[in-house]
Amino acid sequence: MSKYIPAIVVGFLVAVVVSGGLAFFFSSAGADAGYLPMMVGAFLGIFTAYIMANLAGTKLGKAATPEQKQAVLEARPEPGQALLIVYREGFVGKAAGMDLSVDDRFVAQLKSPRFTAISVSPGGHQLSMAFGGLAGKQNKPTLEGFIAAPGDVIAFRATMQMGMMKNRIVVERIESDEALLQRLKPMIMIAPEV
Repeated sequence: MSKYIPAIVVGFLVAVVVSGGLAFFFSSAGADAGYLPMMVGAFLGIFTAYIMANLAGTKLGKAATPEQKQAVLEARPEPGQALLIVYREGFVGKAAGMDLSVDDRFVAQLKSPRFTAISVSPGGHQLSMAFGGLAGKQNKPTLEGFIAAPGDVIAFRATMQMGMMKNRIVVERIESDEALLQRLKPMIMIAPEV
C-alpha cells in the first residue's frame, strides 16, 4: 500500500490545483461554473493517481553495453550454453515495466520496445512474466516452458492483449533468424541482473 501513497498525493494535488485554477478562471471571466471545476479536477486527479499507481512497480533498467548488445545481435551463445532473447513490443501498457524471471530468478524488467538476453544452461527452463504495481493486479502473469540445447538461440516476443476483466501477456516463440536480429537492432537492450 505504501508504494501507492505518492500516486494518491499527486492525484490529490492535481485535483486541488485544477479545481482551483478553473474556479479562478470562471470567476475572473464573470461566469458561474457551478460544480464543473470540482468535477474536472476530481476526474483529472483520479486519472493521474490511477496512471501513477499502474507505474508504481516500474523501475529504470540499466541499458546493456554496446559490446553486450553486439554479442546478442551476432547470436553468439557462450560455449556449452544457449542464448535466451526476450523482447517486448506493442503500444498497450508500454510504459509499465514487465518483470522477467527464468527459473524463479529475476532477469530484467522490460518496457516496450526493449529486449534482454541471458545465457542459459542446456535443459528445461521456465520463463515467467508479470507486472508490478497496480498494473500487476490488472494483468494475468504468464509462464512459458522451453528446452535449451547447447548453441541454441531461443527468442520470445511478449505483447499485451486487452481483456474484459484482465489483460494478458501474450508470449510467442520467434524464429531466431536475421529478421529477428534486424528487428532488435534499433531497440534498447536492458542488461540482465543475473
